[in-house]
Amino acid sequence: MKSRVHWLTQPALIAAVIAIVVVGLLYSTAVSLPLFSDDLVQIPWLESISWGELWTSPSPYGYYRPLWYTIWRGWGGLVGGLHPRGLHTLNLVAHAFAAWVTGLLAVRWLPVVHADRERAVAAGCAVTFFVVFPFSRQAVAWPGAVYNPMVSGLSAAAVLLYDSGRNTGSDWRIGSAALLAGLTPFIYESGLLVAPLLLLVEMIGRVRGRWQRRSRWPIALVGVSVITLVLWRSMRGAGVAPFGLRLGHLWHNGGYLAQGLIYPLAPVGQRLVVWTDLPPPLALWLVAVPAVLVLAWLGIRQCPDMFLLGTVWFGLFSLPPLVSMEAEWFALAPRFLYMTATGAALVWTAALLGRMTRAPSSRHAIGIALLCALLLIPAACFVRDGMALYRMAGQSIWQAAAAVTEGQRVLLVNLPRSLTPESRIYPLGFEGVTPLPMRVTAEELAYVHTGVRNGADAVAFGVVAVEEPKGYTYELFGQPVGWQELAGAVRDADSVYLTRYGENSVHLVEAGELEVSGSEIGPQVDFGDGLRLLGATWVCEPAVGVRLTAWWQSGSDLDTDVSVYAHLLGPDGLMVSQADGRPLHGMLPFWLMRQGEVVRDVRTFDPVATGSYTIRVGIWEPATGERWEAAGHPDGAVMWPVECP
Repeated sequence: MKSRVHWLTQPALIAAVIAIVVVGLLYSTAVSLPLFSDDLVQIPWLESISWGELWTSPSPYGYYRPLWYTIWRGWGGLVGGLHPRGLHTLNLVAHAFAAWVTGLLAVRWLPVVHADRERAVAAGCAVTFFVVFPFSRQAVAWPGAVYNPMVSGLSAAAVLLYDSGRNTGSDWRIGSAALLAGLTPFIYESGLLVAPLLLLVEMIGRVRGRWQRRSRWPIALVGVSVITLVLWRSMRGAGVAPFGLRLGHLWHNGGYLAQGLIYPLAPVGQRLVVWTDLPPPLALWLVAVPAVLVLAWLGIRQCPDMFLLGTVWFGLFSLPPLVSMEAEWFALAPRFLYMTATGAALVWTAALLGRMTRAPSSRHAIGIALLCALLLIPAACFVRDGMALYRMAGQSIWQAAAAVTEGQRVLLVNLPRSLTPESRIYPLGFEGVTPLPMRVTAEELAYVHTGVRNGADAVAFGVVAVEEPKGYTYELFGQPVGWQELAGAVRDADSVYLTRYGENSVHLVEAGELEVSGSEIGPQVDFGDGLRLLGATWVCEPAVGVRLTAWWQSGSDLDTDVSVYAHLLGPDGLMVSQADGRPLHGMLPFWLMRQGEVVRDVRTFDPVATGSYTIRVGIWEPATGERWEAAGHPDGAVMWPVECP
């Protein structure tokens, strides 16, 4: 029994269990998301090139990351293709692995060897701080950013191997660490820093007396660093892109980095902004400076080795975004903080665990667990809220893909470019999600999810984006268009869909299409001299409502703005729902139609209870309120009975 308990308290096992559980709690819904952002560009490119081109040319955005794409290809072969579920799963596995290795690092860099209980607490604390690191959210939810957890996990593994090899004199472990340092630059540019990281680990080990024997391996690491940099530059053709960096951006970038380091306390800075109207950067620094001083005092005094490693890690991997990125770009891409998460986790673990290493007890372990939970609540809420936004945006992307069919072209209006929560948790940075940046196209969205080429187009038409949902704001995806441009896009499409924004959902509704000739379902009804109702169909679906499809033909070029009124009447003749508006959910007024054109107009009434209802449809002028006459219908409206089961 005792050996079983001993096995269950092993730090490696504790770290693995916590990594899997916390990643699952925070990110498991990611596997149901579609593909988005740069995935829509990179996957078609990856499918179109040979293995030789993969290793001898940069990606569509100019990056040289052949090993990452090789892993993607291998993963696709293993799970049957580069499909959303498989790629999202890969991100979750990589994130959990990076967290697990971070926990092992924390155990190894404790001041002295302690009992399994203390070592298990160290592992669990570091793993949790890593997994809940809020600015990792983008890198975990977006398959195209999997290189972040990959390189982070391999970097931590390299440090573990190097430290173990130096302690035991094992050349194969040190050589394995050097091999990882040579491979990671070809997954992601920040991998170029792994060899320098190992050199800094060597310096910490010598200063702190972790090993007494000297080694020639640092010379080999310098060689690895030089060789990988030369190879990377020769293939990439350029250094790290500056992204418009100016000297003034360094201050702002430093603020984002400070926020990442003290992220459990950073929400206090946002509270200061709300309470005092202080500028967000100033409010953050008022919290960050004393927080960093306290962390340094606790960490150096109680767990100096772990604290130094965390500080070196955080500082080293802070350099690329600090010196290369325009502040606005950094704010929109928090995934660039991912590589610093291990450093932040080690710093916080060192500061919190020092007391326990001096007076270990179950009471201290429980106290540390409760303190970690309290500190990490805002970060967990940040991840939860962001994943909810991803799910909402993903709903519209899945529906857009489902609307695409071979040989047809779909027009998608007002898809979400970005969703942003109205309230903030942290003082700096963009807290929303950007699933469809302007650099991608609807054609790529359709192809990646369906394999259909030239299947979709997207436009942004703000006139009909009238929803003001509670809790978030949105930006529209697609080329902004006016009335005439939209009418042209509608004529080029085989069907049109409009995005609707609700409090908890972003979904598509079918609007209809322009047809060369109408379906003469009948009975035909003339309204005035310019419009003819060719016929209509309807269906009642309990969960959706009454869906009405009507065909309208323009008999002449109208110069009067008229609209459709569509009412659903109950058994008592009173209106229970209405779906008024111009055709195609307001996107195609009759005055934009050419003579003889037919619009198939789809509109839906709210869900109703079982019973007998009547649909009433007619034409009216919004400017005057006057209803047009309908030939053969004295009251000016066409009426159809409908039964809802």
